[in-house]
Amino acid sequence: MTKLSNLAWVPENQQTLGSPTCTKSERGSFLETGLRTVNELQDWLDQDLAWRRSELHSFLSSVRRTRSDSVAQRAFCRAGIPLLYAHWEGYTKSSLSAYLKFVGRRKLTYAELDAGFITLAVEAAIDSMHGASSTQRSIQRVKTLLADNTRASIPWRRGVDTRANLNSGHCFDLFELLGLNSEPLHLKSHLIDYELLRVRNEVAHGEYLNVDPIAYEELHSTVIDILNFIRNTISAAAENGSYRRNKQKL
Repeated sequence: MTKLSNLAWVPENQQTLGSPTCTKSERGSFLETGLRTVNELQDWLDQDLAWRRSELHSFLSSVRRTRSDSVAQRAFCRAGIPLLYAHWEGYTKSSLSAYLKFVGRRKLTYAELDAGFITLAVEAAIDSMHGASSTQRSIQRVKTLLADNTRASIPWRRGVDTRANLNSGHCFDLFELLGLNSEPLHLKSHLIDYELLRVRNEVAHGEYLNVDPIAYEELHSTVIDILNFIRNTISAAAENGSYRRNKQKL
């Protein structure tokens, strides 16, 4: 098989969360779901992961059903790489955005929040100062940081931006910003950047790659593991109150 921190935000009207083949009742609408409790967040994470796993397993079954070393099997394996990448980026984006919304709807003060969320709230407040000079913005930034008992307005409605080409470095930055531990994913950096992102781009641009079915199945398994890790990491962070400066388990 071929070997395979500028954090921007996505405008609300450009969000595309969920599956086009699932109804809102099956997966929940990102903007309509409350996500006010840990259980609501966990249910949302599970629903969004379930349809992705189902689609990936269905595609893998198609690979297995085709005749070994046939044109059809090679085509399935090639086509499977962009699909695996799509769910890696899609679930990372949707689950981190859901967690951001969950924290934003806790209505916590600056004194209660972890550093990353304070950063988001402060920068959002500064960005809203249209026409302000750099001096005025700097002063307001300090005033906001000193206002410990003021409720922080976290910009959760805009979600997180995965830049449409989610590499490992940007993923780790997003995890750090939201106070999540990405260390177990660091061993997967090469896989994410080369076997997923680079090969997805090459296939999408019409380049021919001979993807071995055994290697494809191993990559499928690893991507599923990564998606499960993301789900479990966010779930644990919500339960343990990791978004708080002084951690408080819910």
